[in-house]
Amino acid sequence: MSDKVARRKVAAQRHWTSTKERYETLSFAEALYERDRDSHASVLGSAIALRLFLFIIPANVALVGMVNLFRLGSSLSEQMEENIPTGEIAKALGDLSWTSALWVFLTGAYLTLWTGRSLSRVLATAATSAWRLPATAAKIRVLAIVSLTGVFFFTIAAGGVFRRVNKIGSFPASLGAFLGLVAVAAVVWFIVMLTLPRVTQDPGSLLPGAAMVGLFFASLQWFMQSYLPNRVARTSDTLGDLATVVAALGNFFFIGRLMSSSFVLTAVIYERYGSISEVIFGLPLLRRIPQKSPKVRTYFALDDMSNSPR
Repeated sequence: MSDKVARRKVAAQRHWTSTKERYETLSFAEALYERDRDSHASVLGSAIALRLFLFIIPANVALVGMVNLFRLGSSLSEQMEENIPTGEIAKALGDLSWTSALWVFLTGAYLTLWTGRSLSRVLATAATSAWRLPATAAKIRVLAIVSLTGVFFFTIAAGGVFRRVNKIGSFPASLGAFLGLVAVAAVVWFIVMLTLPRVTQDPGSLLPGAAMVGLFFASLQWFMQSYLPNRVARTSDTLGDLATVVAALGNFFFIGRLMSSSFVLTAVIYERYGSISEVIFGLPLLRRIPQKSPKVRTYFALDDMSNSPR
């Protein structure tokens, strides 16, 4: 019986191997799964979610303190009080003196940098693991902490945009706002990825991961701002305030998992197919640029691409 099972197992493995050779999509999907498993992307995604949660709290306090410090409440108070992350903090710290606002801002900014450093460390570890680099390559850069601040402000802006668009109720307006959020999220995450470890300095290798984060992050924010509030209102009858906490933690978990998955996608695509920069500068009208400009060739690592087998 054991011999029969072993033969079936070997036959199944041979069939799967031959199927992968015929269908590139299956081979690519298997490579993504194996890299995701080997790099512990699921565990690191949860770690990112925890640090992101700890980062958002002092960042919200710093933002509210800054609004009060520069007396911007007349233009931003309604938006901040309606936004889920800053709502309760904005209501509690709505009427502060200039001295108190300065103290709140400085305290929140210091804690934001401290928690941002921890978040940057986990992001660097996730990128290092996905690119199969040594653990010593997971270094923290100040630019990464600063870039994370952009992710936070974009989250606040996304909530305000979706609320205003929902009030309009127009499909073209909703579609335009969604595509705008996709573009902004992709650019912000692209900047963050530039500060993290990778095997190549070519920025074009990061475009697939940035595009994925832009699309799925905007979709997640649409879900959180448009669909989920009604569900939370219904669930609150059973779970009370815990329903909002569960929704917020779920949001952070999916964002963390999305970030770790973007590293895996970027690394696998680059190793299997190369960089988009190689395709762009291979076009007839653009191929002369790296030939005449050594700086462009070095910045986009075109020499390394031509010497590395695919």
